[in-house]
Amino acid sequence: MHKTLMVAVAIAAGVSGIGGVAPAASSPGIDWSIRRSGSQVDGSRVELTIESSWGANNRSSWSNDRPIGELRGLSSAQVTGTPGPVRFSLAGDAGRLDCDGVAGNLSGSGSCTLGGDPGFDSYLRAHGMGDPTPSQRFSLVMSGVGRDLIDAMQAIGYARPTVEQLTSLGIHQVSAGYVRGLAASGYRLGSANDLVDFKIHDVSLDYLRQIAAIDPQLRRLSAEDVVSLRIHDVSPDFIRQMAAIGPAFHALTADQLVSLSIHGVRPALALAYGRYSQAPLDPDALVSMAIHGVTPSFIDQLATLGYRGYSADELVSFGIHGVTPDYIRALRSAGMKQLTAEQLLQLRISGFDPRS
Repeated sequence: MHKTLMVAVAIAAGVSGIGGVAPAASSPGIDWSIRRSGSQVDGSRVELTIESSWGANNRSSWSNDRPIGELRGLSSAQVTGTPGPVRFSLAGDAGRLDCDGVAGNLSGSGSCTLGGDPGFDSYLRAHGMGDPTPSQRFSLVMSGVGRDLIDAMQAIGYARPTVEQLTSLGIHQVSAGYVRGLAASGYRLGSANDLVDFKIHDVSLDYLRQIAAIDPQLRRLSAEDVVSLRIHDVSPDFIRQMAAIGPAFHALTADQLVSLSIHGVRPALALAYGRYSQAPLDPDALVSMAIHGVTPSFIDQLATLGYRGYSADELVSFGIHGVTPDYIRALRSAGMKQLTAEQLLQLRISGFDPRS
């Protein structure tokens, strides 16, 4: 499916059909416009925008890049030539838009009417899905959703979508290929709403393939876990970087990955810790350090001041109680040198300020 920009709001009403297609209800305003697609000047592709008004405060706009062949009756010569009257149609399983207006000099505009397809309507009824409203039909035509998507969902075992859900699937560009690709990756989601959630949160087939290749544990995540990973920006690169830290990070769960990402943990923190400590490090300890302000710079500065080899818990205690490199330097300026970690903590906890 071509990349589509869709701004969909509540839509209601309809239009009369043309050319033997079953008519929809009363007429909304449906307008079209085209312009050059990128740098192409031969008219072989155009950027088509369809805007509709279905009543007060109910408007929608669909804009995408299309090959001229999808606009039946419109030619490249008409698009690039001298402006003149044009007629074309945009058809899908659910119905057809019949449009007329003026085009030329790589632009054009006009109006459209919407008609339904009796065969598709019968197909929906046969599957117990009912009839689409004119606004739903318009969205189905614009998104290209039809029998292929319904058949793919049924074959894989999804709950039968309602017409409203089918419309939402189209708006969010859920295709039959996407549904089949998810199934091939091991994801048979429970409903049309789950498919929409995946699309809303940009769960691509490539994303699923990449994380599955990193760790077998990530091949069979729940739909909720996958969406959580995307919401919290857990990328395949992030997972690989975490795995490279050491054995304790080779098989992180989705919850652990999300926790690491939420708290801003980066591999640099683990690397800084590893430079100065041989104590073991696990994901929870790394998160705790990040929460309490133990950064790579914090660890490096402590090492420069002679404080090395501390465990994650000890570093977290420093962070919690405010034993910072600046505090240690202030103590030294006041003549208090060679203090142990325990002494530093006691001074800080007691409220001692060397600058007062």
